[in-house]
Amino acid sequence: MTQPVTGPYAAGDAGGPGTAPGAGRGPAGTRAPAQHILGGWIAAALVMVLLLVVSVPIASGVDRTSTVIAVLLSLAGGLSVRHPVIGAVAVGAVLTLGLGNGPAHIGTGILASPVTVAACAARGRLLTSIGMASWHVIPPAVSGVLRGDDPEFLISQVMLWLVLQTSAVLAGTWGRSLAWRAHEERSRRISDLAEQRRAIARELHDTGVRAMTRVVMLSENATVRPGIDAADAAQFARIAGTAREATEELRLLLETLRTEDSPDVPLPTTGEQSGPIELRGLIEGLRLRLVAEGFDAQVSLDADAELCVPRHGVLDRCLREIEANVTRHGDRGVPVAILGELSTPATMEEGGRPRLELLVRNGIAPRAASAPRGGAGLDGMRERLAQIGGRLETRQEGSSFLTHLTATCTRPHDSPEHAPAGPRSGDDPGHGVTDARA
Repeated sequence: MTQPVTGPYAAGDAGGPGTAPGAGRGPAGTRAPAQHILGGWIAAALVMVLLLVVSVPIASGVDRTSTVIAVLLSLAGGLSVRHPVIGAVAVGAVLTLGLGNGPAHIGTGILASPVTVAACAARGRLLTSIGMASWHVIPPAVSGVLRGDDPEFLISQVMLWLVLQTSAVLAGTWGRSLAWRAHEERSRRISDLAEQRRAIARELHDTGVRAMTRVVMLSENATVRPGIDAADAAQFARIAGTAREATEELRLLLETLRTEDSPDVPLPTTGEQSGPIELRGLIEGLRLRLVAEGFDAQVSLDADAELCVPRHGVLDRCLREIEANVTRHGDRGVPVAILGELSTPATMEEGGRPRLELLVRNGIAPRAASAPRGGAGLDGMRERLAQIGGRLETRQEGSSFLTHLTATCTRPHDSPEHAPAGPRSGDDPGHGVTDARA
């Protein structure tokens, strides 16, 4: 019997498991450059404020002209984070024009110069950074001559600024090389991951898809075999329908695996392209599949008839895993009760979305049905639900087994009147049904 497990649970999310592949890539693709630009201007503002803090207080103690020069150099240093060449030219222009007002005090405002030089080198403009560094050294030297500084002191100052500017060029070049190596390493990892995904897709095609296709062919050939009983033909048709839908989902998965997307974009669930489905229809589909397996299943659902959830989303995957567990371990002589209630959350933290309380009770067969050994279906449920919140509880009470789901439902963007209708009671539950045995 399936061991009791607990874990988060949810019915789906408009921007997550219920979103078609590529549906969110447009906004995500435009959001990333916008965030990059915003981050660049924030960095520029921080550099500008830092330069203002270290230069303006000292310059304000000299005269007004020195204060204006310190402010202009700080603004140019901050601008160089986004536009290095413009910032470097602005620094050179301020330093040069400052000579026209006599030997004005520059002081710590000169620190804007190595910032702009390093920024130019980091952008790959090595010759420009060297030229700007040379330009920025000349005005302080001329200012020292005009003030009548001692020659030895003046030479030492020039040598110091040459060392500082050279260090700025080297720092910018080194930073660019680190960024380039990181970019190449990331590209290599992405390429390796893409190749691994293609290899997995090839293996799945040569094993799983080929085997499921053979099951479809054998089942369909059996339905037209001479002398076959009508009941047996119907069973073979159910097998063929189940295998056909499983094959289509496998093909969608393989197509997704072969797509070379960014690793920041998670792989979507294979059935998310099918659109929304009414919650009542989704649960009714579970009942019809259990009836087709020989169970007496009954549903009591207190929910909005027009509430839609993603078709083949997280909730649907969980319901199919419940179906697999009931089919494998349930007692067909005991009715299966499916009870559901939809309520509005009391707290705003839940986003004002309705919550689904679903309880499935089934009997436990004295002897498990002959079926393949269960896999990691419940672990997969737990991993899916952990991404979007909720709760899943399973436990045994005497000869009954209870599965309790608490799920936050999300209304898809599609209007209810355009949502595909759920299965009807008169439809053959065997066709178009995916076998969820793990």
